[in-house]
Order: sequence, then structure tokens, then C-alpha cells
Amino acid sequence: MRPKYIFVIILAAAAGTLYGQHPNPYRFRGGRYNGFEIDRGDTVIRVAVDPLYVFAPPKNTKQYEKLVRNVKKVYPYAVEARQYMRTLEAELDRIESPREREKFIASMEREIVLKYTPILERMTYTQGKILIKLIDRETARTPYQLLRDFRGRFTAGFYNAIAKIFKADLKQHYDPSKGGEDALIEQIVTLIEAGLL
Repeated sequence: MRPKYIFVIILAAAAGTLYGQHPNPYRFRGGRYNGFEIDRGDTVIRVAVDPLYVFAPPKNTKQYEKLVRNVKKVYPYAVEARQYMRTLEAELDRIESPREREKFIASMEREIVLKYTPILERMTYTQGKILIKLIDRETARTPYQLLRDFRGRFTAGFYNAIAKIFKADLKQHYDPSKGGEDALIEQIVTLIEAGLL
């Protein structure tokens, strides 16, 4: 192996070490290694740099840090909700019999209840409200709409009434364009997705 190739491999490994280990060995915090090329005897490393997001500093730093912790805790569950919804819709498109569809929805519901009830019981009210917003962000439907579509209007209304007891609303839409907490949540999610939080 030629010395210049060894240098490139060492440099790529060092980039991964300097910026932290990630599941993809070619990805590092803030960008990714895209290989190299030899140009007139010189080795040129190709690196794609992720966009740098700049946001106005929060007015209340402690409150913002608490929001960051809460979003980081519940965001993965919103992503999982999106994946469950896609799986459910794909399977329902495949199943023609209304009876079989109901059986499949019931089995999926049992699976979700078993897996997520202990997790949801440990969440705070604030985290639950953020999760409701993030589910709307990830699925483009509020939790109320999801329940109505898959379980019916009565069930959706029942669960929304229970949510209102705890000062939450399953019909609440996520709209970061209006500012406020939704805009801050969107900033935090953007930073999480960029690998910066």
C-alpha cells in the first residue's frame, strides 16, 4: 500500500475520533467523510459539512435547558410513532377483510400498550404535552386524528377527554411558524437531527 493512501486512511480515522464515534464510520459530528481522490499527485479528501444552524439565544436559559432535556427524551418516541403508523398503514392497505383489519389493529394496539405504558407512566405532564406536539410533527396528524382514523370517533373522544383532565389536548396542532414553544421545539429537533445536541 502506498504511503499517501495510508495517510488518507489515518486522517479519516482521526476525523472520526476527533468528532466522536457514530454508527456510520464515515459520519462525524458536523459532517461526513465522502472519500478522496488523487489530483495531479495530491490527495484531496472530500468532506461534506452539515449546515450550521444559528438561533437567537433563549430569554430564559434554565427554562430552555429543561425544554431541551424534555424534547431529547420524547423525540425518539415520536419517531417510533411515525414508524408504527407507516407499518400500520402499509399492512392495512394489504388486508382487504374488515374483520382482519380490526384484528390487526387490535394486535398492534396490544403491542404498543405493552411496550409504551411503562415509559409513558414515567413521563411528566410537560413531556407528555411535548410528545403530543411531536407526534403531530412526525405523522402530520394529531394523536386525536390518529385515534379517530384507526379506532373510531368515540374512542378518540374518550381519550381526548381523559387528556383534558391532565390539561392536555390530543387535538393540539404543532405549528412552529407561530413562534412560542413550538418554534423552540423545532429549533431543538433541528439541532438533534443535525447531531449537534
